[in-house]
Amino acid sequence: MKWDRLLNVEYFRKKNREDQLDELKKDSSKIIFSSAFRRLQNKTQIYPLESNDFVRTRLTHSIEVSTIAQIIGNKVEKKLIEMKALPEGKKGMIESILKAASLVHDIGNPPFGHYGEFIIHDFYTKYFAEKFENNVDFYGYPWSLEERYDFEKFEGNAQAFRLLKKLQYLRDENGLNLSFQTLATIIKYPRSSTEGCIKNGDPSYKKFGYFSSEKKSFEKIFDTLGIKNKDDEIVRYPLVYLLEAADDIAYTIADIEDGCKKGVLGLDIIKEKLFKYCDIENEEEREILKSLEVIEVDLDYPKPFEISIQVARKKLQDFMMDSVVDTFIEYYEDIMKGNYRGELLKNSKACWVEYAFRELLEILISEKEVIKLEVAGDRIIRVLLTEFTDAVASPNREIIGTKEQKLFRLISSNYRFLMKKYPDTENRLYNELHLVTDFVCGMTDSYALDLYQAITAIKY
Repeated sequence: MKWDRLLNVEYFRKKNREDQLDELKKDSSKIIFSSAFRRLQNKTQIYPLESNDFVRTRLTHSIEVSTIAQIIGNKVEKKLIEMKALPEGKKGMIESILKAASLVHDIGNPPFGHYGEFIIHDFYTKYFAEKFENNVDFYGYPWSLEERYDFEKFEGNAQAFRLLKKLQYLRDENGLNLSFQTLATIIKYPRSSTEGCIKNGDPSYKKFGYFSSEKKSFEKIFDTLGIKNKDDEIVRYPLVYLLEAADDIAYTIADIEDGCKKGVLGLDIIKEKLFKYCDIENEEEREILKSLEVIEVDLDYPKPFEISIQVARKKLQDFMMDSVVDTFIEYYEDIMKGNYRGELLKNSKACWVEYAFRELLEILISEKEVIKLEVAGDRIIRVLLTEFTDAVASPNREIIGTKEQKLFRLISSNYRFLMKKYPDTENRLYNELHLVTDFVCGMTDSYALDLYQAITAIKY
């Protein structure tokens, strides 16, 4: 893979590309002013339906990831230019792509976090087992395994690509018309639903990155940018590794800070986990941990512990970012050849920080408040999927006054328009089920709760 081709800006909807850097920068503004991005302000990071403004949402998390990714991208650009590996004229492009891609890396997630994905998997696995006979639906249409797995293994990552490519309607089926570069960077798993979701040591197969409905769009991006190895196999776009690392750094540190604010984690347990994994003989690591021992704050400040955690977070974050940049450069040749099969943070000298904080994260997600809200989310999403799936696949949806017609009209008019104007496939039920998942995944946590309460009459 070569940067000249990887950074040659292309779009699905043709437009002026005279100043490619300026065009790439426009991706971020398109995203920031989109309704899908705004809805992230009320989507779960760790704590669903959280009323504490300090605790992070998907929106604040995405902004933090974008900030970290820009810093990493800037550092990588400087090193690559020094190495003569990146043309001077491409300066700023990597940073701009990472900024935009980071803002939307979680935009396809359903309400109630990753648990929402599991609920969708389970719902449709049972749905197909009940409704299908010999893999043929009740319309008489035979389904491919890939079509079924799109739902049975539903992925927020694939939904993000679908949303940006098609669902965020502006004037046609090309959605926000983001650059191929930004779209390629959010596809962490360049696999279909039948290819991905396997454990083979290659992180690009861990999940899948596109539905069969977006397969042609995916192929056009990767063919145009030449994102393949010497054996003509599709691999990850190089900037995916940097986005993935920025995401890991952001949630690794920030989720723990939220846990401290909620009173779930204390200084003693944080110190215990960090000291368990760090190399105490290493001066740099030892200096970082000293920030947890000495709280340099006015003695009259009411919550000195919180300041200590914020100081430690900043030092750990800087350490992790520098480590990721060094690791990217170390494996640069393998990455550009499409041979790298690792994750930058895990392969860096800062891997111990992630190990420590993953143990702390286990404490957070095991907290009773989180569990209770996830169970509530389970009920909410299952009811919504049941009601709307039955409605859209019913002939009664066109009969005025029926329950099915009323439910069908509750679905976003934008999504209903797109299904009618730009159907994904000849498979009618596939299009209808996508309409439901598009609608549910676009919901915020609170809207999902409100709609659930309304259609079950709990509010009344």
